[in-house]
Amino acid sequence: MKVLSIFIVALTVGFLGSAYPGPVKLSVVQSVIQKNLRVGFWASVGASLPEVIGSILAIRSMRWLEEVPDVLIWFQWSIIPILLLVGFFTLRNKKAPDSPEADPENATTDDQPASRKAFGKAMVLNICNPQLIPFWLVAAVWFNRNAELSIDSFFDEVAFTLGATAGSFAMNYLYAKLTFINRERILEKIKPQTIRLITGWGFILLGLWQAVQAFN
Repeated sequence: MKVLSIFIVALTVGFLGSAYPGPVKLSVVQSVIQKNLRVGFWASVGASLPEVIGSILAIRSMRWLEEVPDVLIWFQWSIIPILLLVGFFTLRNKKAPDSPEADPENATTDDQPASRKAFGKAMVLNICNPQLIPFWLVAAVWFNRNAELSIDSFFDEVAFTLGATAGSFAMNYLYAKLTFINRERILEKIKPQTIRLITGWGFILLGLWQAVQAFN
C-alpha cells in the first residue's frame, strides 16, 4: 500500500508540477501544430524522460547537490543558449506548412524523422530545465517528512520515479491533445508563417528571461 501511495502522490505532483507553460510545453505545442498528434506524443515522451533523472538525483543526491550548488547553477545557465538557438533555427525554418489542413490523428505519413526531432528537442529542453532538479529535491524532502510516504526502499524509489515520470507525461500529452483538438481553429485564424514567428520569438524571449533570472 505504501508503494502505491508513493506512486499516486508522485504522479499527482508530477502532473501539477508540469502544468506551467514553459519552453518544454511550447515545444510540444509546436510539434502538434506543425505536424500531428503522433509527433506531439513523442515530444511528450521526450519531455517526460528527464523526470527520471530529476527524481533519481533528488532521492540519491540531496546532500551532494546541497554541497555542490555549482551543479544547479550550471543547469540554470545551460538552458539559455539552447533556448536562443532553438528560437533562431525556428525563425530560419522556411518549411512551415502552407495550408491550414490538419493532419489526421493517426496519420499514415512517414513522420518518424519529425517524431525523432521532436522527441530529442523536448528531452534536451527538459534536461537543461533549471527548475527540474530543485523541484524534485523539494518534493523528495516533503515525501521523507511524511512517514507514510518516506522513500526508504528500492521499491519506494521506483514508485516515486515512475509516478513522477507518468505525471509529467500526462500533463505534456494533455497539452498535445488540447492543441490537436483546437489545431484547425488555430490554423484558420493564424497563418503558419505567423505561428513560426510566434514560436521562434517565444523561445528567444524565454531564453532572455532565463538570462535575467540567472543574473539575479
